[in-house]
Amino acid sequence: MKAVVPFAVRPVLIVVALKCALELAVAGRYGWHRDELYYAVAGLHLQGGYVEFPPVTALVAALARELFGWSLIGLRAFTILASEGTVVVGVLVARELGATRRAQTLAAVVIGFSPGMLGTNLLFQPVALDQLTTMVVLWIALRLALGRGSWPLLGVAAGIGLETKYTLAVVLVLLIATFLVWRRDVLRSSGFPLAVAIAAVLLVPNLVWEARHGWTSVHWFLNPPPSGSDETRPQFLVNVVLLTAVAFPVAVAGVVSLVRDRALRPLGWTVVGTVVAYFVLGGKSYYALPVLLFALAAGAIPLNRWLTSRRLLVAGAVFAAIGLLVLPLTLPVLPLRTAVRHGIIKARGDYQSEVGWPVYVRLVERHAAGTDVIVTDNYGEAGALVLFGRDLPPVASAEVTMRYWRPRVAGRRALVVGYSRRAADFCTGYRAVARISSANESDEGGQPIARCTLRGTLAQVWPSIVATQEN
Repeated sequence: MKAVVPFAVRPVLIVVALKCALELAVAGRYGWHRDELYYAVAGLHLQGGYVEFPPVTALVAALARELFGWSLIGLRAFTILASEGTVVVGVLVARELGATRRAQTLAAVVIGFSPGMLGTNLLFQPVALDQLTTMVVLWIALRLALGRGSWPLLGVAAGIGLETKYTLAVVLVLLIATFLVWRRDVLRSSGFPLAVAIAAVLLVPNLVWEARHGWTSVHWFLNPPPSGSDETRPQFLVNVVLLTAVAFPVAVAGVVSLVRDRALRPLGWTVVGTVVAYFVLGGKSYYALPVLLFALAAGAIPLNRWLTSRRLLVAGAVFAAIGLLVLPLTLPVLPLRTAVRHGIIKARGDYQSEVGWPVYVRLVERHAAGTDVIVTDNYGEAGALVLFGRDLPPVASAEVTMRYWRPRVAGRRALVVGYSRRAADFCTGYRAVARISSANESDEGGQPIARCTLRGTLAQVWPSIVATQEN
């Protein structure tokens, strides 16, 4: 059993504080991401599940609204806080493996300031929350492998993690499989079934919701819609490396050190297996980031051994230089006009989805007078109207979970957003009145805004709207 060394409190807190200050400084730029608008609205509809994500994200969004109102910085503070927690847990992983104070500090730096972390830790999405819960699960699994972990705590972490993001299931399956192969003695503990039972109990609200909604999430993941962040498999491999950039050899060294130690071999192969699983299943590269962060934590120890004083200066300079070079792509540090002029907004799809919403809302407000309902094609468009619209009629969207939140509307006069004349077959008298033309739209001409009359009540035509959305 490896001896536990003291936690490097001061240097780790300095790294965490610097990362937190950097992210909070730009948390208000460039605006709300369309996914954040959706999650904020989900916080108004607390339930056991949602089509593409479990309930924890909506619960956190509701908490953010209670504490800060409709504040973007207040909302993002939760993901920033989660990201700092991920850094701390990463250091705890290195500490469990016997890392010295310098190695723990190195772990904090390479984890906290890796491009993948900076690029995913600002937006309010399940991603940053998943990184934290997955790291906690891996940390507890590591402690169990070392003979000092807690099975009930692992069950709680796994249950909360699965209620945060379904992708944790891949990691959990691989952990069980690899422990069965190399450390069956750990699984023989009576605590293992207890941990499974605790996780299962925590999943009950989501399972009940899924059963009542025809296991819609299963169907959605088996037939996912096209996404702006979809990757080819070669792109996946390149992006996995870019998530940690120059620190990728550190992650490799961490995996090698784990695999060479029979007691810890399940953890090493879980990292490898997770990356391979997402590659085979068509997952996105950032799904694998939590296990890469775990590998970075393990790799901090061989990195510390390799770094002489001279190598530390050179490696630190290279790490900082590349980090500064890509910083405008990972965080919105540049003013919007500067970012547009240098092609930064165009280069990163997330930035494109953050700008233009105030203009869009004011445009819809000008044409919504005299209508009974607004029907939008996109959950971001619906979310922006719900959050920021003034004196608007009820807003409806059939995209993903919003299809279950259809408002009660008596009249049939509608303003439809994002539907072409052909797609809006659920209404008559289609008349385009404007086009959305802003940076958050990918099509050059912008999407149409049109007035029409629904062919029946909203409840009557809703199945047709849902079918149009699915097609």
